[in-house]
Amino acid sequence: MDQSEQMNIVLVVDDEESLYNRFNPEAELSEAVKAYIRSKFVGKTGRQNIGLTVWSSCTLNEEKFRSAVSSWVRDEKEIFRQKEKELLRTLLALLFVGSALIILSLRLEKQFEVLQYSLIPVLGSFSLGRCAGILVMELPTARRNKNLSGEMEGKSFITFEYDPGL
Repeated sequence: MDQSEQMNIVLVVDDEESLYNRFNPEAELSEAVKAYIRSKFVGKTGRQNIGLTVWSSCTLNEEKFRSAVSSWVRDEKEIFRQKEKELLRTLLALLFVGSALIILSLRLEKQFEVLQYSLIPVLGSFSLGRCAGILVMELPTARRNKNLSGEMEGKSFITFEYDPGL
């Protein structure tokens, strides 16, 4: 594996307990650790493998950490999958409602000229504009996040390095 195909995220740990959420009895990563990994992962390009290197001055429970990362990535992937489904449902509903309002307005406009300036075509246009926003911005972002979490699940590895001088 050559270096151009690998992204390495380095996590320096002083205290093992700082890796985990103190209020959860299970091994759940702390929000600070999650935010740090997310911020580094956003810069990932192409088909890079992700290496997470944990540097510590003391010995860590490696299996607990691997389990916590795996659980977090699985949860993130499910959240993004649900978000994508929700966006698709919203998109279809808004598309249907917006189109129906515009068609209704056009049909009734011949009989009632006042409808041309009423709330019906405005709401229809607003609904279709929202559809465009979902198609252009939100749906691609949700898909990218879902794919990134899938790649993190499938193409990542964790290594531990211990240095008492840290």
